[in-house]
Amino acid sequence: RIAEAATDSMRALLLEIAGYDVKVFEFVGGEHTSKNVMVAATRREVDRTREETEGLRARLVELAGIHGVKKMRLAGWMEEDISSGKKGGGRRGSE
Repeated sequence: RIAEAATDSMRALLLEIAGYDVKVFEFVGGEHTSKNVMVAATRREVDRTREETEGLRARLVELAGIHGVKKMRLAGWMEEDISSGKKGGGRRGSE
């Protein structure tokens, strides 16, 4: 379950980087299913500042490093490099 939580957190951060407000929550009790997390995102009306976005990227890189994640398909599609935190560093479709 730790890997799933890390993946869900990284997905949420990627959506935040893309300009969404994100909520991650359990929508079905754990007694019914182990895969019961909903990631809900709504487009922000006002863009984040560059500093806020860079802070999100730094958190993403840190989380990927802690859990040993080298590639993530969503990050590649978004051209986000989860090893360096740079935009455009990801290789599209390589995961």
